[in-house]
Amino acid sequence: MPSATDQTAHHQAVGEEIGSHVDTEDQIVGDRVPALPIEVLCQVVDYLHFFPSAQRDLWALTLVSRSWYAAAVAPLYKKPDISGKNFGLFVRTLCPSINAHIRKTSFSSMVKELNMSKLVHDSTKSLTSRILGRLKDGLEIFVAPQASFAVNCLAALSKCHYLRELDLSYVSESIGLLQLLRSVSKLSRLEKLSIRCKLDYPADRGPPKVVWPPKLKALRLSACISGNDLMIFTTIPKSLVSLTLRHCRGLNGESIRTILMNSGDVLESFQFEPRTSDSLIYIDLPHWIEHAPRLRRLFIPASSSSIRADYDFPIPLRYSAQNPHPLEHIEFDCTHLDLYGSELDYEDIWLAIAEGYLGRVRRLGFRHQFNVQPWRTNRTELQDLDDLLRALAREDGQEANIKEQDAGVYICS
Repeated sequence: MPSATDQTAHHQAVGEEIGSHVDTEDQIVGDRVPALPIEVLCQVVDYLHFFPSAQRDLWALTLVSRSWYAAAVAPLYKKPDISGKNFGLFVRTLCPSINAHIRKTSFSSMVKELNMSKLVHDSTKSLTSRILGRLKDGLEIFVAPQASFAVNCLAALSKCHYLRELDLSYVSESIGLLQLLRSVSKLSRLEKLSIRCKLDYPADRGPPKVVWPPKLKALRLSACISGNDLMIFTTIPKSLVSLTLRHCRGLNGESIRTILMNSGDVLESFQFEPRTSDSLIYIDLPHWIEHAPRLRRLFIPASSSSIRADYDFPIPLRYSAQNPHPLEHIEFDCTHLDLYGSELDYEDIWLAIAEGYLGRVRRLGFRHQFNVQPWRTNRTELQDLDDLLRALAREDGQEANIKEQDAGVYICS
């Protein structure tokens, strides 16, 4: 499939010639049918994004005529599909010279989303930094490559002021969180940050002075968290509504409770994805949600200690069956239970929801391995849960956030 790099290289090669033959072609077409307005051509181009061959089709349209070129060239470079095969041409198009002040290209401002996760050893760290420097005036979404992103790229990254989403979860080199935040703290439009890093907070210091991006809404963190590192979460910005902790070493049920105590006042969504070796940690749901009064969505690993049938714990005074917690959606990750041949106690879950111990849950998910079919082995229990959730949603009325048609149980893999 011709890639954006092939297309850009072709445009550079024939850019001067395109004007010479387009006029004649447009005259011939004009004698047969009237020329379509540019607005109509843009409507046609918009439909191509729904097809897997969109990049090839957009490239073909740029070769038809000057009008089609004007309509298709910006969408072609908006979200280029970059791989090892076309990366060289892509670089030669966007960075024709090492000197940033020589031979600038207009294509660089058209790139809005750049995903370099398919690259392993095709690029270098200095080249990644140079690409970011060329795309800084228009780049909104960036996914960093695994091996060719490092600390020396942070300076160029800090100048991408239009960046809305930044994904550094593929980067193999360990970057300190404080060092990273110093580089991205001035990105005023950054809303989503995914990072795999080390929490380099010294144990002999007091409360940390961390400056987060001012509009950060979603944080996805993978790191080794223990001891004094938990103090980082006392600085969580008020704008944050979603927190995901993925494959974080050193976490246990008590440390997660501490994290929620420090940041739960702002969170609406919390997701915990432990490593397989840590997947059976103790989870006390009622005490977790006690520290997150705004929490609406919760994604956690399933374990036998997630919900206890005896309910011998103190229920938070501010929540009751008459004034339940706003939690509406829970998804249990059951993949590790599948490995050990264990199952959830669906009756305990039914009782906890019916008696209001888990807030206003109306949507319940179970994530299993692709070859596990719980609908066959636990059909009755799951159907009872589904009926309960739909009945509760029906009682909530049409003004509820989760309507009856959206409530119930779902299975995913």
